[in-house]
Amino acid sequence: MTDALGQLVGLGRTALDRALLGRALGELDAQHRLASKIAAEPNLAAIMTEFVTRLMDAFGSLSAIRGQAVLDIACGSSSSRSPVTGRQTSEFEPWMCRLLLELGAHPVGLDIGDLADEAFEHHRVDLGVPGALDFLATGSFDAIHESRLFGSPEFRSAHGDATERIRREIHRQERRLLRLGGILIHSDGRRGLGETEDRGGRGGQSRIERRTRDKRRGGDGVRSDGRAGAGGREWGGYSAPLVKISRSCV
Repeated sequence: MTDALGQLVGLGRTALDRALLGRALGELDAQHRLASKIAAEPNLAAIMTEFVTRLMDAFGSLSAIRGQAVLDIACGSSSSRSPVTGRQTSEFEPWMCRLLLELGAHPVGLDIGDLADEAFEHHRVDLGVPGALDFLATGSFDAIHESRLFGSPEFRSAHGDATERIRREIHRQERRLLRLGGILIHSDGRRGLGETEDRGGRGGQSRIERRTRDKRRGGDGVRSDGRAGAGGREWGGYSAPLVKISRSCV
């Protein structure tokens, strides 16, 4: 195993996590040449570090990911190009879905790029089209990962003034698609609990939110996860709250 992959394995917080990461990253290297792509584009190591850390913060243990249905919105593709150079880049390949698959989850990737050769379930979707996610069943996901779409210069350039409309639509769909207790992982610059202004761009904090029922609506109230919660306050304008359970996962 290369030094770069060894450092990623070392992110595991328990011996079990490190063993699971070792197997998963070994498969990603064998199938997708992860180590050589990190050597060619060193920033890919930082992206993988971010993804591994997000999953541990969201699920507690990597073993808890097995069997989970996870939607990755704007997951990336093998045809993705760098917004800086315009050249094809491995940084925006669907690494989160690939990692989830090797950890035993059931990832579903959505992207407008080429996903034809990927082993996970995927759909080619133009997220700028109204109703683009209507084909997905309500309450069908244990977790949703959404972090690249609204920080993408390509997306903003393509959709211009419609970006905020699309953002609201995506957020509405996330509320519909998450099951009760489901986890939302995002870093799209949306306003978090207690914040007064947005922080746009891909480099902003990632947050983890958990969907709960609202006591005021006769539901079960806030689910306790043993982490710092935020009571029953609403978040992001949803009709029922998504409760912050971690300040940041990066």
